[in-house]
Amino acid sequence: MKEEKKRYFLIEYYGIPRKIVVSTKEEVKDVLKKVKNYNDRKNSKFLFGNIRVNHINGKYELIGHLYKKYTDRMTISELDNYTSKYTENELALMNESESLMKDGYEPDINIAYMETINYNDKVNVRYERGIKYIPVLYKDDLKYMDTNYIKKCIYFHCQTKDYEFFMDLANEFEAYHFVSDEISSLRTIIDRCANQGYDLIFLYRAATNLYKKFICEYEKDESLTRLKNGSYQISRRRLRDFGFFVKNFNIRDSKVKSPLKYNKTYPTNEYEISENGQMKLTLN
Repeated sequence: MKEEKKRYFLIEYYGIPRKIVVSTKEEVKDVLKKVKNYNDRKNSKFLFGNIRVNHINGKYELIGHLYKKYTDRMTISELDNYTSKYTENELALMNESESLMKDGYEPDINIAYMETINYNDKVNVRYERGIKYIPVLYKDDLKYMDTNYIKKCIYFHCQTKDYEFFMDLANEFEAYHFVSDEISSLRTIIDRCANQGYDLIFLYRAATNLYKKFICEYEKDESLTRLKNGSYQISRRRLRDFGFFVKNFNIRDSKVKSPLKYNKTYPTNEYEISENGQMKLTLN
């Protein structure tokens, strides 16, 4: 049985703090090292990351994003067990006393984990000390973690001949090589049902086969991980990834939460904390 890693935080997005300007690449590395050390501390109240480094007029300008920590590192199952007791509003009220959003603005609460990637490869933007989001599992979302409910959703999309749903499903998970055969089969069946009159039961089977294969846990040799009772271990992260795909299907990209901007009612997504602001991040 594989143990889950404690890599996730419950956080609130705070925004873009003031920029840091240094003169050399060595100083840039030093700042990024200090950020890593700060983020690694259990007693740090914030995460600091998604830092963009700009080279302007011979100087290096670092502008990052700030996230208030409501929990230390936890497994995704531990966080789900906590957040799924509440609605979105109830969870916000639970953390109201620590929230940095004042004057009636809603807190932007998310689950975050650290992974440096390029958020916008099209314009070659790289963010250092990357912080990514996955959705918070609230009380009303628990049904999307239930296999029988997901199968009902898949059946509905079959019955309504919603081929866009199945194409998006294939596109969403095609990067996972361990389900490449299932993705290929699904795309073939979509075409046959849409254009050759195949029975929709084949589409249902192809999609549910993808689901059953995708949500399992795997060993390094790509064999399925088994529990002591002989059953296959389910990956909590992939179970929720599939469930949230079903939940959020047809939601516009603009409504998907981003770790690079505020996602609630707030006057601007581009603000800085002034030198005399209410909070100053100390990395030393």
